[in-house]
Amino acid sequence: MLNYLLCRQHALLLAVLLVLLDDISKEWALWALQQGQLPLWLIEGQLGFSFGWNRGMSFSLLDGFAYAPHLLGTVAVLAAGWFTHWLAAEGNPKPWPSLHQAGLAAIIGGALGNLLDRMQHGAVIDFLVLNPWGLFPYTFNVADAAITLGVALLLLDMVRKPR
Repeated sequence: MLNYLLCRQHALLLAVLLVLLDDISKEWALWALQQGQLPLWLIEGQLGFSFGWNRGMSFSLLDGFAYAPHLLGTVAVLAAGWFTHWLAAEGNPKPWPSLHQAGLAAIIGGALGNLLDRMQHGAVIDFLVLNPWGLFPYTFNVADAAITLGVALLLLDMVRKPR
């Protein structure tokens, strides 16, 4: 029982750390924008930092939809609650999160990070650019990367454990 509680606490701590990392990085992006330091390219147009407001969801879907912030905020709260419940439902004999639990924690952290942005600014701050050879012309943030990593960890866990 103690290992189970430790595992859940460690997974939720991971989610909180991701929210903090996301918030700190977005504050830096706002500061850098105000200082005139963005865009900042490590590889011109392919790798670096730019700035954009995303009022929609991933890849700016629903951008321009009047109720998108409310709809997406509600979805984020429901998803974080459901994934936290799901996190608690899985037993793990080790005190550290499994791939499945780490994936859920990353999704929870990412969803809450973007939710905080929507509540504070009415939109999400996107500033990371990873666009090799022009194949991915989108900006994103730490929360988006955490959600993507979380989904990848869940898929990896599903492949590893035949049901």
